[in-house]
Amino acid sequence: MKFPGLLCCIGLFLAGTAPILPANEALLRAVADSVLQQSTRRLIDHRSGQTHEDSAGLEPAAEISVESKFNAWFYQTWLLADGMRHVAEALGEPRYRNYGEANLDFFYQHLPFFEAQHQAGFKAAPAGDGKLSPVGLHFEITSLWHTGLAPLVVERHAASGDSRYLPYLHRLDVFLRTNPRFPDGTLYRPGKGLMTDDVYMTVPLLVRKWRATGQGEFLEDAAQQVSGTYQRLLDPQSRLLSHLWDLKTGAPAGEFWGRGNGWAVLACCDLLDALPAEHPLRPRILEVFRTHMDGVRRCSDPAGGWHQVLDHSESWLETSATGMLTFGLAHGVNAGWLDRSFLDTAQRGWEALAHKVIQQNGLADLIDVCASTDTGSLDYYLTRPRLQGDLHGFGSFLLAGAEICRAPHTP
Repeated sequence: MKFPGLLCCIGLFLAGTAPILPANEALLRAVADSVLQQSTRRLIDHRSGQTHEDSAGLEPAAEISVESKFNAWFYQTWLLADGMRHVAEALGEPRYRNYGEANLDFFYQHLPFFEAQHQAGFKAAPAGDGKLSPVGLHFEITSLWHTGLAPLVVERHAASGDSRYLPYLHRLDVFLRTNPRFPDGTLYRPGKGLMTDDVYMTVPLLVRKWRATGQGEFLEDAAQQVSGTYQRLLDPQSRLLSHLWDLKTGAPAGEFWGRGNGWAVLACCDLLDALPAEHPLRPRILEVFRTHMDGVRRCSDPAGGWHQVLDHSESWLETSATGMLTFGLAHGVNAGWLDRSFLDTAQRGWEALAHKVIQQNGLADLIDVCASTDTGSLDYYLTRPRLQGDLHGFGSFLLAGAEICRAPHTP
């Protein structure tokens, strides 16, 4: 069953004796609560269907894996953890606050078993997109998008001093030192170039390394990743980001992919939240953020939301891009970086997101989420799979909803 609008979710999820909540909050809680219900934090043996809360004594086997797609070691689950934090703050709801930390505890509880699997050469049965190991990227970081839950590990190690985190943090440091960079210090993918999502894979963890250590070099590095991305990929006419800076041609390539623009917006917001007011790079970062947000506003669908390819209205209204861009606009207004006129576009984006929520088996799920996407022809982008329940959608949705609930004069 698909929700026809915001008010419908009140009746579906808050019937009975529960208090009637404002529509934005009701929809946001519906999705957040469904994530909580499905985050089982157990292992499952796909041969027998047996679940395990204790991995002590389990023999390594490829068929034993993480049961819930929400509890794997992917960058999407960091996005989800960040979304839950924002919801907890916006609604004053402690149940959501430590969602990411609980996931990290789950993983390290079973770390000896996962290490044994890895040493035995097992990737473990798939979770998430059905192909990637839900744990493998903890042990091998070979690309920018492999950073997984790195920001959480940095935070938890700073707070606890737990030595279990040190091997991963060492691998992370080695990767950041050895991954290729342009002469200005901007990281890129070897043999490929700089993609719009790469900046999100580094800025959150660099910002948190700065907070944990007080070493300014990490904040400078984070600022360079944002500055270098916008310098290479921001199109001056459309004020949107191309998907790729191609190493072979030394020029932008690909389309104005919706979620790609969204990743850069999230990174920019994370950096601006951290940059001190007196930081010399802050005016430049604010300038590119405002320029980008102007382009984002101009290409929004008249009915609300953003398309899979931002400047192609024949492409579908895509859920994760709409969530990220709605968040960027609303957060920009809430933080005082954008004027109030941007809020109307953000509100219409949130209303478009409401139509992407469906009820299935008593849970809220999300539809029309673009599958993982490389670069290619326009037809490649237009024919990407439209997925239901894909991890890219949930954190984006929660971030957007939290900012809308915090925004002035929104019910």
